[in-house]
Amino acid sequence: MPSCLTAAPTATSSSASRTGGGILFLHTVARFSSIRCLLALAAANGYHVHQADIDKAYLHGELDHDIWMTTPRGFDFPSDKVLRLRRSIYGLKQAGRIWNRHIDTSLRNLGYKATGTDHCIYSCIDDQQRPHYIALYVDDLLIVSPALDEIERVISGLEQRYGVKRLGPAEYILGIQIRRLDDGSIALSQERYIMDVLARFHFDTTTRGTTVPMTPGLSLTAIPGQGTERIRSWYLQAIGSLLYISLGTRPDIAFAVSYLSRFANNPGRRHWIAVKHVLRYLRATYRDELLYARGPAKVTGVVGYSDANWGACVDTSISTMGYVFYLAGAAVSWSSKRQTRVADSTTDAEYLALSHAGKEAIYLNQLLSELHVCPIAAAHIFTDNEAAAAVAHDPVRTSGTRHIRLREHFVRDMVNRGDISLSHVGTADMVADVFTKALGPKIFGTHCYALGLRTRHPRLKSTSRSRGGGCEESTLRSAQDLGARSEPGADLGARSEPGAPAQDLGARSEPGT
Repeated sequence: MPSCLTAAPTATSSSASRTGGGILFLHTVARFSSIRCLLALAAANGYHVHQADIDKAYLHGELDHDIWMTTPRGFDFPSDKVLRLRRSIYGLKQAGRIWNRHIDTSLRNLGYKATGTDHCIYSCIDDQQRPHYIALYVDDLLIVSPALDEIERVISGLEQRYGVKRLGPAEYILGIQIRRLDDGSIALSQERYIMDVLARFHFDTTTRGTTVPMTPGLSLTAIPGQGTERIRSWYLQAIGSLLYISLGTRPDIAFAVSYLSRFANNPGRRHWIAVKHVLRYLRATYRDELLYARGPAKVTGVVGYSDANWGACVDTSISTMGYVFYLAGAAVSWSSKRQTRVADSTTDAEYLALSHAGKEAIYLNQLLSELHVCPIAAAHIFTDNEAAAAVAHDPVRTSGTRHIRLREHFVRDMVNRGDISLSHVGTADMVADVFTKALGPKIFGTHCYALGLRTRHPRLKSTSRSRGGGCEESTLRSAQDLGARSEPGADLGARSEPGAPAQDLGARSEPGT
């Protein structure tokens, strides 16, 4: 009998599938934005980034209560007995949480402490006041350190308790490719995953590409009963894959995916055509990378942009809001979502967007503080609505703002405390505009460049000038002065000129046509 099992009479058995009812066993993985922050810090400071994997991780966890199971097929075992699990195994609802507690103890013994902001991000500081980081994603470890001997110490320490696969310099994690450039910059992409998704939906080298993920001015409505079960099946699969891509390394499709996911309950043919448009855009831009630059400027805080599109939803009149925050010259956190209520003015919508962005700004600054990035300056947010900024600065209620709920005044409180500062920026330079509406090729390319997206030439190791545009110097200079954004060097490449036609890759039929 395996050492993780103990026999017991049948009368005391219960189903293992009913373990821990009502208990949440999630949150044993690091947030994507936290991982991007670590990689941005690694790029900015020239830190080493290595990867390790724990073998048979779940079997190391010890159960904290009894779980009984029936005898698996193939075991020569009395029929009047069941088995009591002694170890956590794959398939248990709480297996991930039990393993997380086990590895947490091991990392603490090595001198690392989980951050309060993200419990799967660990940090420590050595005698020379150098910071070291570990990102934990179940049994995958991403180790970021300025010293190779510290990475060796951590892996050797873990090898005393577990079987550890030494994967060396990080190249691929969670479907994200990590590429280190010669100058120390770090590029993140999902090229392989995107190609797998395109192949699943029959998009190949003959598929015609597009310059934008969504046609400007496109307006879709929720019309029950218009779609077939076949379209709905394809639609749900595509939206799930696109969401993962947009959350990983592609903020440029965040609005399109968020918008189209609203119709996942009952999509029609027009909705499916819009999804195929996003896939065609990815076919043309599958080599795009988020580029975190190596730079002399010390990271002291985050800079972000917040925007809203008032009354954008034709079905509910609810506004769409979005934000983006930067480190090391590229986006580390972004969002595109509908607001929770109808805003009665542009100022109201923009103010709600500022509160939404302010919460993320506080999280990012708290994370940087726990990662020993000092000193931390107040998070700075750009907005293109002066009235919304005035409401955040001035506690006096007016007839136009008296209806705003108390919890929606979060940004005002943070501004008064000095944790957040606000500045006005022209609408043309509002990068977060890409998260609130579908834009034309020229302005879309400009904002994509400002997000830190670059296109890697298929035959070159470095990035190439094949897509994108540029942000106005005034905006870039303002961000640089705040110590949180630096324009990557021209030699690192750029996206193509805004408005340039997509490469004519031919055409073929896709699912749902």
